[in-house]
Amino acid sequence: MYIDSLTKTYPAVFAHDGDGYFIEFPDIQGAYTGINNKDLSVGVAMAEEVLGMVLADFVENGEKLPIPSDINNVKYEDGGFVTLIKVDMEKYFHDETLVKKTLTIPKWADDTAKRSGLNFSRLLTEAIGAKATELAFNREV
Repeated sequence: MYIDSLTKTYPAVFAHDGDGYFIEFPDIQGAYTGINNKDLSVGVAMAEEVLGMVLADFVENGEKLPIPSDINNVKYEDGGFVTLIKVDMEKYFHDETLVKKTLTIPKWADDTAKRSGLNFSRLLTEAIGAKATELAFNREV
């Protein structure tokens, strides 16, 4: 199974707030949004967007990504609930300007990649994203 390293999942608390919900991520200070109706699909979409923007900013600024809490340990008040929000951070990076790079790889790697139909640019981008995300989770504060 392929797991994209730029995809992250965090628990979100949906707190009933009059006619809608206040939505916050207890693991990520400043990551919150809300809806003024009970359309949960809109709330989930808004939660995904705010999560993506905040996490992408962390990575772009070299900050450590918070470790997601176990959903079973997240507290919420009556009338609310906790759910997991999954986000692909790549959609939220600010600078998508393409930069040309020249690199050298062994011939066997080039031959194998060509036979397999691999896109070198995409593969390198994914590898850099994976390594940057790994470092962001493991970086000392």
